[in-house]
Amino acid sequence: MSSGAHLLRPYEPADEDAVIRVWLASTIPGQSFLPERHWREMEDDIRRLLRPAEVWVVETDGAIRAFMAILDDLIGGLFTDPDHQSRGLGAALVEHARSLHNPLFVEVFEANERALTFYRRCGFEDHSTHLDAGSGLQQLILRMRD
Repeated sequence: MSSGAHLLRPYEPADEDAVIRVWLASTIPGQSFLPERHWREMEDDIRRLLRPAEVWVVETDGAIRAFMAILDDLIGGLFTDPDHQSRGLGAALVEHARSLHNPLFVEVFEANERALTFYRRCGFEDHSTHLDAGSGLQQLILRMRD
């Protein structure tokens, strides 16, 4: 693959460790409103959630730099390696999800302003709210505009 080229492809079981590395590298600084220990304690849960999900990864130069997990019509997570953010990888994943799922929803912590800005820029609108059982924090459910 030429330098800088991006490959969007389906997740394979061999990708699990790389996906978890991206998840931790992105989540710990990006969702610092919860302590690092909270995220590290969730690693096994995230590994289990990957199995039933429809997962897509983005590779750059042979390394996974971003991924998205979809459960039914919900983006359950979209994470980009911090060194590769703001390069269109997340937007490419959202556009791919949009081509496959209608309606399409995403769940975001209200405190995660950067993610909310990103999803709204991609075309999502506020739909509903609820409290996250694990953290007690407010989450917004956004729906992709038709």
